[in-house]
Amino acid sequence: MATFRRKKYFVERGLQLRFARFVILYVFAASILTGLTIFYTTFMMLGERLADVYPQGRVIQIFRSVHLALLVDMLIILPLIFYGSIMFSHRIAGPLPKIYQALKMIGQGNFDIRLVLRKGDELKELADGINDMAARLKERDARK
Repeated sequence: MATFRRKKYFVERGLQLRFARFVILYVFAASILTGLTIFYTTFMMLGERLADVYPQGRVIQIFRSVHLALLVDMLIILPLIFYGSIMFSHRIAGPLPKIYQALKMIGQGNFDIRLVLRKGDELKELADGINDMAARLKERDARK
């Protein structure tokens, strides 16, 4: 079985960038909601106690520094999320040009086509189905 490594990670640029944008927005929204929930729950539970211990100006400064820390954390983790989403989308979008080309060749009557994808590609089962379809079409064509 042939194995290979792709050199280009942007194979279907539009699809991959849409996927990455979706992942980033989803993770960002989930992070913001989680952070705000934790922050405001803590504020509601500890706000009065903190106000009794710290002067009012100090409590506001503490909460501003927490807001700043959340923002910095999001800015640091955003490129990592983008990289991960591109790498994962590559497993889906990477095989698409080969699949399109194979289907085009099958449509033109060339049933000898064999799709070989990497082991971790998400569309491996689809490629196996296309290979099976091509083999059956070739058998059927040979019987005629």
